[in-house]
Amino acid sequence: MVAGVGNRLMRDDGFGPRVIDLLSSVPLPENVELRDIGTAGLTIATDLGEYDLVIFLDSMKMEGEPGRLSRVEVDVEDVKDEAGELARVTLHEVGLEGLLKFSKAIGTLPPRVVLVGCKPKDIGPCLGLSDEVEAAAHRAVDLVLDILNQENER
Repeated sequence: MVAGVGNRLMRDDGFGPRVIDLLSSVPLPENVELRDIGTAGLTIATDLGEYDLVIFLDSMKMEGEPGRLSRVEVDVEDVKDEAGELARVTLHEVGLEGLLKFSKAIGTLPPRVVLVGCKPKDIGPCLGLSDEVEAAAHRAVDLVLDILNQENER
């Protein structure tokens, strides 16, 4: 599953859902599901067990210029330690820490989890992404396709 996290009404926080929009017009392997999960938080935890790989797309606090992309491979064996790191960078209230810990606790944590994050320019109330983050969303499509191709080669 490729899951877009974010609130489209908060400008660059809509990065994840925008990448899902872009991916929906690209040929993908039949076994790949795209989901715009918005700010669903823990509500998707029970669904995660259906997948071997989940790629989360989200806005992230990080160093660098707006539009910078980052790829974080989560070591699911050490999810508590790694999830703590993720919780400090996600922009959502529950964050990935809560989702990953809950998913692990109920036995639905997939064997492979990847976060593709983008540094926002503006997360104020507004529809549409900043130019920098819109450009990053297009680059993120290629990054997701690379991750999926690597997974299919395994």
